[in-house]
Amino acid sequence: MLFSVLLVGTTFAQDSEPKLTIVKFSDYQCPACKYYKGIIELAKQDFGDDIKVVYKNFPLRMHQFAELAARAAEAAKKQGKFDEMHEMIFTGQEQWSRGNAQGIFIGYAQQLKLDMEMFKQDLNSAQMNRIVLADKREGISLGVNSTPTIYINGEKIERLPRTYDGFKAILEARLK
Repeated sequence: MLFSVLLVGTTFAQDSEPKLTIVKFSDYQCPACKYYKGIIELAKQDFGDDIKVVYKNFPLRMHQFAELAARAAEAAKKQGKFDEMHEMIFTGQEQWSRGNAQGIFIGYAQQLKLDMEMFKQDLNSAQMNRIVLADKREGISLGVNSTPTIYINGEKIERLPRTYDGFKAILEARLK
């Protein structure tokens, strides 16, 4: 299974390719995605350069501010601060999900010392919308219909484990 080359998130400075590529289709307003973000972070710590994580936007219609959150992360990425914005958006999920999401995301951008004029312009731009929708279209073409949906080396994980130990066991099995 091939994924587009719109890699988002952490960049890796390494000489060889990672042994495992984790592609996570996710919605910033989804509580399960927030939970699984922690599991993925633990995996990155434990497996280091053996894994690469690719974040793909898959905002669900039921989440009023999910597309805006995805555009905020993409706008921050344009200024080299994707990981930081990604973290802030998931950390503050409960707050911005109740309303004033745009104001909160602008506050995050200020905390990250982004070029505010550029960020505000990008936040609602057609370019950021196209990036988010391209990820979602890719997910739909692969049969993604819920979040989080995770692929490891192109293979969909049909039943996501509820614990880090369960996820770690999947990664270890694939490394053998």
